[in-house]
Amino acid sequence: MDRQAFDFEVKFAADGAEAGALSGYGSVFGLIDRGGDIVLPGAFKASLADLKKRKALLPMLWQHDPRSPIGVWDEVVEDEKGLRLKGRLLLEIPLAQVARALLLANGIKGLSIGYQTRDYTIDRQTGARELKRVDLWEISLVTFPMLPEATIDGVKSLDPRALEAALRRDCNLSSAAAVKAVSIVKQHLRDGGVSPEQDPRDGMKDLLMSLRRAGAALAD
Repeated sequence: MDRQAFDFEVKFAADGAEAGALSGYGSVFGLIDRGGDIVLPGAFKASLADLKKRKALLPMLWQHDPRSPIGVWDEVVEDEKGLRLKGRLLLEIPLAQVARALLLANGIKGLSIGYQTRDYTIDRQTGARELKRVDLWEISLVTFPMLPEATIDGVKSLDPRALEAALRRDCNLSSAAAVKAVSIVKQHLRDGGVSPEQDPRDGMKDLLMSLRRAGAALAD
């Protein structure tokens, strides 16, 4: 499976908007990424038509890990700029709550599409692959970006109490343990989250391990 990743910016939306909602671009046409690929207009057309026919939604994954779905993309369309996205973090999932906190704190900076290339040509001057047709498999939130022109331009505000509630419900934490776990998330962000030298999956493992330790300690 091929991947193409982009920077995004987080902006707060108006109060009262649906919590967990995201919008932005998963791909921008005509720009070369660090992997040497350029997506051409119309590259997603056939794949999007197939999704519409099947009434299927693309999964939102964490770090391209198929074991870590954190939401869904409700709207994926091509416009004159690129691949326009609207989706939702499913805040009933604890990892989605963690991803949400990192997004709002600018602790993660990447959006990446997972796809299979069906048709392409090679630009003889640059050596880049010009992607004419691709099959979309998933779109992930990732730590390390590749191209700054694709952005998430809307992230709805989050009540930290929702994260505490999800930890109590889904991780069987007491109220005190959930409060402590949220404080650890905040400390993790203040400490800089995942360092550039660290595999992002290891960083998330460290954070989740800290959450579990906090919950276990307070549950005793």
